[in-house]
This record gives sequence, C-alpha cells and structure tokens, in this order.
Amino acid sequence: MDTIHTRIKQRREELGMSMKELAEKVGVSAWQTVQQWEKEGGTAPKRSRLQAVADALQTSPEFLTYGAAVSKVAALGDEMLKSLSTLLTDIEKGMVEDRERRRKALSPQAVLIGAAFDMLTTKRQRDAILSQLQAFDVWEWGELEK
Repeated sequence: MDTIHTRIKQRREELGMSMKELAEKVGVSAWQTVQQWEKEGGTAPKRSRLQAVADALQTSPEFLTYGAAVSKVAALGDEMLKSLSTLLTDIEKGMVEDRERRRKALSPQAVLIGAAFDMLTTKRQRDAILSQLQAFDVWEWGELEK
C-alpha cells in the first residue's frame, strides 16, 4: 500500500539516510518519532512539520501526502500558471503599447472629446452623440468595430 508512511520510509532509504539523521534534519529529539512516521498505522508528521520532512527528504509535501500522481499534477499546474501569467503579461504589454501608439496619433482635442464621451452614463446618451456624428458624415458605425 502506498501511504505517507511508506513514501517517507522509501525516500529516506533512497537517500541512504538513517532514522536518526532524518530526525536531526527535521529537528525532532528522537529517532522513534521517525519510526512512527514510517510505521503503517503510526502517526504522520504534523502539518506544521511536514515541510521540514519534505525538505530533509528532498521532495515536496504533496508527494509525501498524496504520492507521485498528485505531485506531477501540481507541477503541471504550476507550469500552466507560469505560462498563463506570461501570456497575460505579454497581452497586457501589447495592449498598452497599442493604446499608447493610438493615443500619440490623436490630437489633444480628440483625446478631450473621447474623455467626455467616456463620461456619458447611459447608452442612450452615447447613441445620440454617435447619431449626430453620423448625420454630419463624421463617423461611420463600422469604425466602432476597428
């Protein structure tokens, strides 16, 4: 059976570490504590000590608690979050650059008019302004989609 107890024992043995050495690295006073962690039906390390045990065994608390499958999923999740974060940052940078480029191409009056338009509170008000611009052949509705 693959449990936290067997994973602690297996990992300690893979590293060629004695129970006493693991106890010292984790900061517990007796090797018998480690013996309890490795014994089926024994006590598992307390949550507050689990990170120290994982560090001493050069692994993760997720691996010790849940095994290799969950550890791999957690690592994949971390990779996906990093990739998504990078993608969002790149998109945001591109949007900021595009916005700045467009803003530089506008006259100061156009920027003021745009700011005033943004202050309109209802769709009815905005539609009325756009209708007036269209009536004077200043604005085409299709331009909104660009």
